[in-house]
This record gives sequence, structure tokens and C-alpha cells, in this order.
Amino acid sequence: MQYRRGALKGGRYKHEKIPSAVASLEGSAQTFFLLVLFTLFLSAGLYLFSVNQTAVQGYRIRELEKEISTLHDRNAELRITEADLRSLYRIQSSQESLQMTKIESIKYLESNHSVALR
Repeated sequence: MQYRRGALKGGRYKHEKIPSAVASLEGSAQTFFLLVLFTLFLSAGLYLFSVNQTAVQGYRIRELEKEISTLHDRNAELRITEADLRSLYRIQSSQESLQMTKIESIKYLESNHSVALR
């Protein structure tokens, strides 16, 4: 209960009781009020938690999108490198370093045996 000063009475202030909102409620109404207040605070806490989780997930999604973009770029670079290494020009130019010799004439073996057909 809160008190306020009243008028002077015999040289002393008379203190009057000021009923507060919660104190003026009776038993079950007071319990209901406290329950509503608790529910309100719990709802606010859960709301703040969910907003925070959403922000964290958004940050993680942005980081993963950046990583995907980096991997796409790296994949494109590797495809270009692969195409360069597989090119006929590259193989012909590296023939000396691989100690390859040029073939002048090709001779095929002809066989009249049907060993593979049995």
C-alpha cells in the first residue's frame, strides 16, 4: 500500500492509504492479473528469442550464399583449366617434354584367327 499526506491534524499529518491496482483486486482476480502479466512477459521473451534466431539464420544463409558463389567461381576456373589441359594444342606442345615421337606410318596387324569369337 502507498500512503499520502493528508491535512494537518493536531500538528501531525494524517496519512491516508492509497489503494494500488494490484492490492485492490481480490484473490482470484489478483491471481488472474498476475497470470496475464506473466503470460505477457513470457510472450515478449519468446518473441525476442524467435526474432534473434531468425536474424542468426539470415546471417548463416548469407554466409552460405557467399560460399556457393565462391565455389561457382572456382568451378568455372577449374573447367577452363581442364579444357586447356585436354586441348590437342596443349598435348602437341607438350610432346617434347613427355618424350613422345611423331609416327610416320601406321601399320595395323591383321589376324585371321578367331580366338576372340569362340
